[in-house]
Order: sequence, then structure tokens, then C-alpha cells
Amino acid sequence: MTFDPNLYHAAATHYSNGDFRAALHILQPMLDDAAADPEVLNLAAICCYRLNRAGDAEAHWRRVLHAYPDHAGSYGNLANLLMGQGRLADAESVYRKAVALRPDFAQAHYNLGNLLRTCNRIGEAEACFREALRLCPDLAEAHYDLASLLKDDGRLAEAEAAYRDATTSRPDYAEAFNNLGNLLREQGRLRDARSALRRAVALRPDFDIAYQNLGLVLQEMGQFARAQASHRRATQLKPAYLEAHCSLGDALLATRRAAEATAAYEAALAIRPDCAQALMGLARVRRETGSIAEAERIYREVLKMQPDHGDARAGLAQLLHEEGRVEEAAYRVLIAQYPGNSDLHYNLGVLLGGEHRLPEAEAAYRRAIALRPDRADAYTNLGRVLRDMNRLPEAEAILRRSIAIAPHSAEAYNNLASVLKDMSRMDDAIEAFRRAVACAPDNECVHRNLNYALTYYAEDSRTILDECVRFSAQHEAPLLGRAVAYANDRSVSRRLRIGYVAPDFRMHCQSMFTAPVFAQHDHALFEIVVYASVKHPDAVTHLIRGMADVWRDVHALDDEALAQLIRDDRIDVLVDLNLHMAGGRPLLFARRPAPVQVQWLAYPGTTGSRAIGYRLTDPWIDPPDQPGVADRYSERSLWLPETFWCFDPRVVTGDAPDMPEVGPLPAERNHFITFGCLNNPCKASERTLRIWAAVLAATPNARFVLLAERGARERFTVRLSALGVDMSRVAYVGYQERSAYLDTYNAIDIGLDTFPYNGHTTSLDALWMGVPVPSRAGETACSRAGLSLLMNLGLPELVAHDDAAYVDIVTRLASDIPRLAELRASLRFRLEHSPMMNAPRFTRNLEDAYRTMWREWCATDAD
Repeated sequence: MTFDPNLYHAAATHYSNGDFRAALHILQPMLDDAAADPEVLNLAAICCYRLNRAGDAEAHWRRVLHAYPDHAGSYGNLANLLMGQGRLADAESVYRKAVALRPDFAQAHYNLGNLLRTCNRIGEAEACFREALRLCPDLAEAHYDLASLLKDDGRLAEAEAAYRDATTSRPDYAEAFNNLGNLLREQGRLRDARSALRRAVALRPDFDIAYQNLGLVLQEMGQFARAQASHRRATQLKPAYLEAHCSLGDALLATRRAAEATAAYEAALAIRPDCAQALMGLARVRRETGSIAEAERIYREVLKMQPDHGDARAGLAQLLHEEGRVEEAAYRVLIAQYPGNSDLHYNLGVLLGGEHRLPEAEAAYRRAIALRPDRADAYTNLGRVLRDMNRLPEAEAILRRSIAIAPHSAEAYNNLASVLKDMSRMDDAIEAFRRAVACAPDNECVHRNLNYALTYYAEDSRTILDECVRFSAQHEAPLLGRAVAYANDRSVSRRLRIGYVAPDFRMHCQSMFTAPVFAQHDHALFEIVVYASVKHPDAVTHLIRGMADVWRDVHALDDEALAQLIRDDRIDVLVDLNLHMAGGRPLLFARRPAPVQVQWLAYPGTTGSRAIGYRLTDPWIDPPDQPGVADRYSERSLWLPETFWCFDPRVVTGDAPDMPEVGPLPAERNHFITFGCLNNPCKASERTLRIWAAVLAATPNARFVLLAERGARERFTVRLSALGVDMSRVAYVGYQERSAYLDTYNAIDIGLDTFPYNGHTTSLDALWMGVPVPSRAGETACSRAGLSLLMNLGLPELVAHDDAAYVDIVTRLASDIPRLAELRASLRFRLEHSPMMNAPRFTRNLEDAYRTMWREWCATDAD
């Protein structure tokens, strides 16, 4: 039968509708003709191919080529079939005939390129792809496959350009956007990667792999909540997606959602019980939640399956070391067995750093870096070690190297900010903290560090409050949306359960303020429950523990578990002692485990939290009748009648139980005044240094003693010299044991305060040692600490409200030796008999404040 266009058209219609059998049936009469038309044979071959009748398809295409050697399309189709069968040599021969027959056949060049790439003939494959693109610049698939080839060959810039060409040629090419995103992620260009992957999932909402890849990028950016949503979507689209379940577990664990992380890892193990990634994740959960035996079992299970699993060996060794069941030697043995394992050297660095063996930790991290020069986390930890060794310029350089490798590392920016803060470069430090928050907006610890740093930096309360409110909106909002109900007995006068939460019930300056209060609590009216996140208890821990009715060691509990414990304990008033300082737990308070929540002590500021109803203050830090005071804080201020602090320096004695006595006034023997500041050098703002320089200029014979270690001394020298200070008048002391530190005040006549973060504990220590500390008061709570201390000592004449007044007060005091001698002899007595060291009276006032809060809550609607 000769070619019938009507029959051919009918067959083509059935083919287009997917009815390949019907199409073949219609074509059959024409196929029986010995001189069958090539288009009929080609369509029949394609139908056979679609029906998995590869032999018939090949026979039809070979019949075309035998009868019509110039039919280039059939060459391409036959070659595709042969390639699919793995008959690569035959396929290559047919492709080459196609391109020889039609050199302008772009698709054939492209297909030959794919075949050659399969054969690992990379140069020839690239040439074919480029020829295809020369002939057809809009062939998106050729751009895409060329990009993949270039990426595998390490030519990343060219690969990126090719992926972008693919998306330009085909704007809906979701696979190209996905691969582009992965390429950008591997280069550390996380924002660009996120943009590409978001485009991929927008184009294909069912693109499970792209959702998984997007989640990985968000995780690296520290956007853990968004990463969790992306990984969850991948698992919903593909319930058996093993890697997505594991990644979801990692993202949940990063936000301390241990129970949900466990469920994710267990879902992965249900898919593949020997999945090492899921098992390792589960081991981390067990360690963080205190299930050490279970974590050990899992590590050993992984090692049984994979004896060379370096991370499992390192994790097990570290766990056993923390439990005191293995020595450092175990790591050394592992490193001898696996000297090229960067993770082992890295983990050894972590162990040695934890033991404060800093030079050895440095060496371990440097070895980890030598084995993996792109290891940003090792650079980050090395920078922290160098900071602890006070090699601050070197630490800065190392951390900037980490950031160059991983530009979106919140931890690296956070560590860099801490280094810059120690260098008193507060402008740079705040900028680095802000970059850390931008890199990891879901990382509440990093954001807390910014909030706390602002108290050292900001001279206005609004700057601090605004950032703290942003913190609450970012981190607390999801928790604040949860409904809460309390079963607490609303009797106004009953015995109340007061819960205190802090990590610093130990040899720490905070204990000088908590211990005297705990010792005076009225246990008949108040049951004192302490939630101590103390990892390494000491003698002070034991002392404070004996003052509590109930002591809870909660360092191994995550926020959710601790919140439930507090609910179970029926706490009435929960007290946050840390605010945004290290070890604080704002997301615990966001869960609102107690009906009344209040912040006190760490520093007089704000949390920004909508979950904490009250803050304690005093009439000097926040004058009750001053307009605008309420606008400085997110909490409602509740005034203690006299003082914010209750202080007893005898609680923390360190290794020397005998504290030094107050010595004679140094000026009487020296015949010159010695100023001193033993505050943390990071408090020395530019304004503070200008004030100090003005004081020294006004007292030409005076000397100045500053606390600063090596490195900080050089920076002080540069900064003060630039202000005209003769550095021969300046002496430095380093950090010392407490007894020696206090004795340093016996060489100081007048303490110089810092601004805008006044001395708190340091000023009290100076006053205890007979050293007056005039203070410059500002607007923020931290800049009014000195005011509060001096007013409670009856020394209002030592308070200044502007810089010039401060210089005048200090210089007049420096010229009045009799007045200094009188203060030297009387300050310790004044302090001992002030409201600040009257623990019984302070504690009654504090308890009255708790009762007031409780009464107000009881008066609220029970619903």
C-alpha cells in the first residue's frame, strides 16, 4: 500500500493521544509496502519503542536508514535506543553518521555529547555540547548538561554560567535552578543558592529534591525554622526520602526540639535501619538530653556496622572522656590509626580546649585545617582558642579566614564579634554581631549576644529595647501563640513557690548577690526552688544548694522539658537571673511555665519579652516619677524601695579564704594620686577614654592603673596616646585570683568608672576595699548602676550627669587628700551598714515584691 496521508494523520493523532497500539494498527498496511515512506517507518519505530518493543523499533529504524540513508532523524532515534541498551559503541557510530550527514543537526551533537560523557571522554563531550549550542543557542538541555560536566570538572564559574544560560533559555527549567542552587551552596553563596532553590520549588511544587536542598541551604544560614518546614515538605512529597528525614532531625536538634528530632531520625531508621546518619543524629539527641548510656550504645552500633566510621569513633571517645571513662590517650590512639581523619583532630581540639589546654588545642585545630584547608569550623574554633590565649589580632585574622570560606557562618561572625569586643572595638563588634544575626536569624543564642553587647555600647534605652523586642518577635512568637493554663491555687496569702533559674550558682560573681538573699528567705512563707544549669558544681554550688527547699539540676534538660518540670512543680513566681547573658534561657520563659514571671539581677535592663511580666529596679536606676521610664522596657517595672542589689563579697573567696584588709591611702606614701579601673577592658568606650584622658590632663602628677592583658595593653597604649596621655603614667595589671585582685585596690586612691556600662560588681569590690568610684550617670539602666550604688552609700556628690561634671568631681576629689583618707577609712563600714548589705531587709522587700505580683495575678480573670 502506498503512502496514505489521511491514514498517517490518523495514526499520528492516536500517537499524540498516547494510544500507540492503535497508531501501529493504522500504520501496518503502509508498513507492508516494501517501499514504505520513511516518516511511516519512523513513527512506527517510535510507537514500538514506547511499547517496549525495542527489537521492532530498531528494525524499523534500520529499515529507514537502509532505504533512506539521508534520514538524519532516524539516525538520532536509533542511536538513542542503542545508548539506552548500553550498546555505546554502536550508538556512537550511528550518532556520528547523523552529524556527518547533517552537520547542522544540533540535537545529534547534543546526544553524542551525552554518550561521550557517559564514556568519560570529557573533552570530546564538551566539544559536542558546545557545537550543539553554537548551532542552537537556546537548547536548554545542552546548557544544563554542559553545566553538569563543567561542575564535575571543577570549573565552577563556567558551570554557573551554563546553568544560568539554561534557565535563560527555559525560564521554567526547575531542574536547572535546583542544580544551580546546589552549585552556589557548595561555594558558600547561600543567599544566591536560596534564591535559585526557591525558584525551583515555585516552578515545581512537587520537586522533593529541591525542597530538601533548600532546607540544607537554610540550615547552613541558621534559619532552622524555615529549614524544618522545607525538609518536612520534602518528606511529605516523598515519605521514603531518607536524607530529608535525617536533615529534618538535624534542623530540629539545632533548635533543641529533641523529641521532634528523635521522631525524624526514627522515621529515617524505619526506612533504612542501618542509616549511619540517622543513628549519629539520634546519638547526639541522647547526649544532649542526658541519655548517655543510650548514646554510647548507638555509637557502638554504628561502629559495629562501619568499624572505620571516624565520626562515630570520635563521638564515642568524646562521650567517654566527658564521663571520665577514657583519657585523652584514646583520641591519640585513634589518631594514630586514622592520621588523616580531620574530624579526630578537630574533636581532640574540642576536648583539649574544654580542659583549657589551649596551646595543645591550637595544635590539634591547625592539624585538622592542614588535612582539610576548607574546614571553616576548625578555623572558627581556632579563633576562639586564640581569643582565650589573648592573641586577639591573630584570632581576628583566623576568624576572617573562616568567614571567607563560609561567608554565612553565624558562629564565625559571633566569635569575631567577641574578639572585637575584647579589643574595645565596639562599633566593629556590634556590626559583626548584627552580621551573625543576619546569617542565623533563628539562632537565639547569637541574637542574645547582640542584645547583651548593646548594653555596653548604646547610650539610649530605645536602641537596646528595639533589638530585644526584635528578638522576641523572631524567637518567642511561635511559643507565645500556644495556649497556657495554670492549676495554681489562687489563694493570695498562701505559701508561694518561687523558682530561680540560672547557670551561675557556682564560683561566680552572681553568687555574691544570690547567696545572701537565699540565706534570708522566709521558708515558712516561701518555698524556694532552684533550677540550676550548672555543669560543673563547686563549693559555692554546695553552699547555695543547702539554702534551697528544692534543688533541681537541670543542665541536661532542654527548654521544653524544663518548662514541663516547672509546671509540674507548680511554681507561682519564676525568676530569670540572667537576661541575655551567657547561659540564659529566654525560650524557657516564652513557654510561660509559671503564671508570674520576673527578671532580676544579671544587669538592670530589659529582655524585650512579652512572656516576662515584671522587672525589678530601684528608685535610682529608674526614678518612678521620671517621664518615659516605662517606655524603656518591655516589662512592667516594679520598684524595690532602696536598692537593686544585695551584696556580700565574702561568699566567693576563691582559693584564698582570707580577704585583704583595707590598707592606708596610697597617696599619703606616694605623694601622688593613683587612679584605677579594674573593669573588663571592653567597657572602655571611646567616650570613657576621652573622659579618662581629661582627668589625667587635669591631674598632671597622677598615675593610672588599668586591668589589661597582653594585647589589650598595646591597644590601650595606642588609644590613650592618641588622646595625649603620657603612657609612662599608666601601669597595667592582669587578671588575678580574687584575693590578689582585691589587694590591687590597696594601690589605688580613686576608681574611674566606665560609660555607658558602669561598673557593677567591680565598683562594689572597690568600695569594699575603701576606694571611692565617682560615676557618670546616663539614660540606660546599666549607665545608672554607679548612681544607685553611690546614693545607697549616701555619696550623691560623687555622681555626675555629664562628662565635664565627672572630670570636675574626680579632680576635686583627687586634690582633697583628707577627704580621700576619710573615705578610705569609712567606705567598708558604710557599705556593710547600707541597704546593699542588709540582706534580711532586702529579702523582705524582695518577697513583698513577689507577693505584690502574685496578688495582681490572683486578681486577674481565671480564664
